[in-house]
Amino acid sequence: MSLIPLERLAQAKRLLFISPLALGDFLYLKTFLAALKWQNPHLEVDIWLDDNRNNQDSWRLSRSKIMLQWITAEPAFSRSYGCCDSKAMQDSQIETAKALNYDLVITHSGSKSEQFSQLARRISPKGFIVTSLAKSKFGGLLDAWFFRHSDKTYKIDVDALGEQHHITDRYYQLLHRITGLTMKKQDFMPSLTIAPEFVQTVNDWLTKQFNASAQGPVYFLNHLSTNKKRDWHQSQLFELIARITEQSPDSRFIVNSTPENYGALKDAIAQEKQLANSHVAVFTVENNFFELPALIAAADRVITVETAIMHFATASQRPLIAMMRQKKPYWAPPETATSKVLYANTGKGYVSDISVNEVMATLAQIQASCLPLSS
Repeated sequence: MSLIPLERLAQAKRLLFISPLALGDFLYLKTFLAALKWQNPHLEVDIWLDDNRNNQDSWRLSRSKIMLQWITAEPAFSRSYGCCDSKAMQDSQIETAKALNYDLVITHSGSKSEQFSQLARRISPKGFIVTSLAKSKFGGLLDAWFFRHSDKTYKIDVDALGEQHHITDRYYQLLHRITGLTMKKQDFMPSLTIAPEFVQTVNDWLTKQFNASAQGPVYFLNHLSTNKKRDWHQSQLFELIARITEQSPDSRFIVNSTPENYGALKDAIAQEKQLANSHVAVFTVENNFFELPALIAAADRVITVETAIMHFATASQRPLIAMMRQKKPYWAPPETATSKVLYANTGKGYVSDISVNEVMATLAQIQASCLPLSS
């Protein structure tokens, strides 16, 4: 039986899903939220992204902006609420949401479960609220007090999922147990629909970045994340590009960057002597989120650290090398002949402990399994 009574779900007009989602989170989660909408067509499903930080960090506001663009493009969702840069902005956003009288609210986060439970009640004084907990403090003895603002709480039953489960299994269990959502396992993996206008934008960008003498395979490379433990060193990135260039001189390399790092990375590449013969362009999202997945879909190979890039490559069915720590293996892309995961299992277990030699060897395996690269 679902935590939200079926009669409440049938009578509800609006559901708000509150979670500080990153790009990878949303890619997988949207499949299940969209299915919930299609199984309950009377229900408006909205998403609250604000993470309660209320600061002006450029990276979080930039990510929030592109997340809002993405959610707006998804037909299953009616509204979305982005990250706030101040307490005053958040208070205003709460009042806007409160005016919609949400019947149902689901919160899902890690360390901020209590905060989101309280926030949900501010937004929906009379609604039915379910809070998803990562873990309970003090053995759960005080959960009734910590989550007094919620009608129900839920913790994912990891034991029921098995050792080899994927993040999609977690999200399905979450929505199934809370709302009664039903889906077939074969429908869990995500897909991305990219409008023709963004395909054209990417083609124009590639033409502009690479001259006629560079028409070889396209490598999409991403060496940075939001956590230094998941970063690859810039020196490793440059060595990888140089070594692939030695094997295939007409290869084209797209290095992904955040807007904040764009200028410095572009200058470093221009000044790097070992890249003098390599065809390298630095990319960052300029106008619309879909520029990123469209460019990934246009690549012949994707090599990335543990970020949303690897999930977009999976959704686009691109040959992939993902570099990850051993932590949270359920986020790993499914392995195939052309999709490989390299785990950091030496040194400190940081992604930078994965050597260029390992990446080159894995790339050779993928090359042997793929169709000939474009030229």
